[in-house]
Order: sequence, then structure tokens, then C-alpha cells
Amino acid sequence: MMCATANRNRGFTLIEVLVVIVIIATLAGMAVLSLGNSGARAWSGEVQRLAALLQLVADRALIDKAHYGVVLEPDGYSVVRFNPTELEWQSLDEAVAKSVAARFVAHQLPDNMRLEVLEQAELPSAEATEFAAESAEDEQPIPQFIALSSGEVLPVELAMFLLDAGDTSRGATISYSSLHGLQLEWQAEW
Repeated sequence: MMCATANRNRGFTLIEVLVVIVIIATLAGMAVLSLGNSGARAWSGEVQRLAALLQLVADRALIDKAHYGVVLEPDGYSVVRFNPTELEWQSLDEAVAKSVAARFVAHQLPDNMRLEVLEQAELPSAEATEFAAESAEDEQPIPQFIALSSGEVLPVELAMFLLDAGDTSRGATISYSSLHGLQLEWQAEW
């Protein structure tokens, strides 16, 4: 009887080997999925960051009783404030941004993401303003998103794309208006 027990303890059964293989395959699959989606997670975070910034700018304009805007470029964005004494939009430097909110510092998007303005409100033409000549010389930033001190927001619609080998693989649209507020729509493929 002693010989029978000694022979059974020499190796693993087929069931034990299969269970270990299934566990290893499951862990490897989860690791691959986790690493493969890191770009999509970063893109999702950038979309949510921009949406939160637009809401913060709108709130800050109402609190400060000042006009704020966001200048949107394909590779980033920055917050500006309207200076009524000089009649121009001025970038917030880091000292002002830290005192107001750290999120107001200019932000550069990663290389695999692009930002596009789909629709924006029409601003008065440059010919209609008295300071058109001065602003043309200074090339002051003109924001595409504008939050007024009255709490109103000029409507804007933006798209942020995740690029994969130069092609758009994912997209999201951010819409903001006084009537509908902030709306965020995700599209898996464009």
C-alpha cells in the first residue's frame, strides 16, 4: 500500500496542468488588453479634461464677472481673459493661472491627438470694431469658446480625435451652449 501512494505524488494530473494553463492565459490576455488600451484611456482623459475646463471657464466667468475664453489649436488649448481697459484678449500667464486655477495654464495635446472646431458662434467682424487695426498688429489670440460675465456661453462644438498611424481611430464631440449646457458624445470609429 505504501508503494501506491508514493507513485501518485510524483507528478501533476492533467486537470491540474490545464487549470494552470487557463489561469496563465487569462492573466496574459488581461495584460495585453490593459496595455493595448493605454492610448484610448489617455485620449478619454484628455477629452474629459477639456470638457471640465470649459465648464470651469464658464463658472469662473460668472464668479469673476469677467469674460473668459479658450483658444483652441489642433495641438492644444489655452485660456484667455478679456481686458476691458485695453479692449483685447490676454493670455493668462502662469502666475495669474496659479492664483485663479492651475487648470488655466496652456495645455499641449499628445502627438497622437488632434482637436478641431466644428462650429462656433460668429463674432463681430474686425471692420466693425474700433480697435481692429491695433488687434491686427498685435495678433492677439481670438478664442473659439467664450464665456461671458453674464453667465452666457457662445455656442461651440468641438471634436477631439485619437490618431492611429495617421488615421483617425476614435473621436468625441464636445458641445457647449447656454441653452443645452455641456454635452459630450463618444464615437468609437470615425
